[in-house]
Amino acid sequence: MIARQKLRPGVPHAGKTVTVVIEKTCFRVLHGEVEISTRPTKGDRVTRYRADTR
Repeated sequence: MIARQKLRPGVPHAGKTVTVVIEKTCFRVLHGEVEISTRPTKGDRVTRYRADTR
């Protein structure tokens, strides 16, 4: 969950460490250099960054 939005990359990517790129209009989820998914932002600014590596 990022900026109160659930990003769902899919079951094949469960448990993998991914990179989320926060852009002005969308979130991009990357595994290595492969783009897994994109999701448009709701327009709210992302002001805090916290990582959880369960």
